[in-house]
Amino acid sequence: MKNDIDKLLPIWKPHDGQRAYLEADAKYKVLACGRRWGKTDACAASILLGLMEGKPTNSLIVAPTLDQAKLLFERVREMLTMTADKGLLNHEEIKVRASPYPSLTYGPHRLRARSGHLARALRGNEATHIVVDEAAFVPEEVITEVVMPMLATTDGTLTLISTPCGRNHFYRFYQMGANGENGFWSRTAPTSESPFVRPSFLEIQRELISERAYLTEYEAQFMDSAGRVFRSEDIENCLVPKLPRDPAPEFFIGIDWARYTDFTTVAVICGTRQQAMLIETDRFNRMNWVDQIERVANLVLKYPAAYVLCDATGIGDLATEALRTRLPQFRVGEFLFGAATKPALVNGLVWVIERGGLKMTPNPVLQKELEHFESTTVSSGYTKFEGQSGYHDDMVIALALATHQLPTDYRPKIALGQERKFDGAA
Repeated sequence: MKNDIDKLLPIWKPHDGQRAYLEADAKYKVLACGRRWGKTDACAASILLGLMEGKPTNSLIVAPTLDQAKLLFERVREMLTMTADKGLLNHEEIKVRASPYPSLTYGPHRLRARSGHLARALRGNEATHIVVDEAAFVPEEVITEVVMPMLATTDGTLTLISTPCGRNHFYRFYQMGANGENGFWSRTAPTSESPFVRPSFLEIQRELISERAYLTEYEAQFMDSAGRVFRSEDIENCLVPKLPRDPAPEFFIGIDWARYTDFTTVAVICGTRQQAMLIETDRFNRMNWVDQIERVANLVLKYPAAYVLCDATGIGDLATEALRTRLPQFRVGEFLFGAATKPALVNGLVWVIERGGLKMTPNPVLQKELEHFESTTVSSGYTKFEGQSGYHDDMVIALALATHQLPTDYRPKIALGQERKFDGAA
């Protein structure tokens, strides 16, 4: 493999960690990466080496969203073009198609990029090499029941690469490699391995965020915490490859307002506390109030007669009132956070998630916020619920506000007991 990697030296030089990944001789590779380690380049290089082989290859990139998959696809395309510019490949043999999903052919070789939440569209395909990017955020059943069977007839290889997200299925795959089981190879890839990340930057990050956040995001360690509010297995049980195309009303919308550092976030759900679906989210920041109100209003207008609940604490009061003025035909309610109200709101979301009452397609931002949402007891004795230092919690709050409005399924029960006795009163 060393000689194969050397083919890439005219356009790209791997650092030691990337080289270790490329040289590993295993059918299933699991790489737990820190931020800015260079996973996109490493995976692109592994795909490019396949495209440079004489034997035809059929490669596939899968990620939680199509936009995420496109990032790796475009890096492969860029490196392939650079290789052709050096005269090592033939430009004329490179063919790229953008729709209905990104695909590339180079002679007898083929590369596709797909979203991991469309399991049905992936079934029945086969591949010789599959890269699942941000694998910790792709549902386990998509990996085990859809992706891995695609290698059955080709004796192909699979790479699962991601920043850790608690101790979910990605952690279990990693442990197989650590234990040398079932043909798995695994490796931790901390950010510090990258020569492009200065040690001074990491020192600053360690001071700015919590130790647990730093160990997860930069040391690529699998962390779970006693203070966690949402368990990894419960979050994972919420994930589904696909939601119904036309969800039925009524719709419930939660809005968490922000202005500068945090994000204004919107969550739209439907159903009941026993069976609900997260059907849309929006998240943005650094936008003036007029534009914020208009953006949120346009989203709400997509769901006629929806119930809307906003965080009206602090600056949220003015934003909520402005939205109410903009949308007089909607029921726009307000929620004030306090020592008693916020725990009750969050516990309502915990109740729904613990019982498997919420279904959603993979959403890396929300999943990461849920993983790092914690409860801590402060000196005054009350419990604080918030994202851990270094993490946002805006999407969790928006989802909790939406969930707070869900009705409960009414299932009347008839209690059978002794015969009723009447005293003659009318």
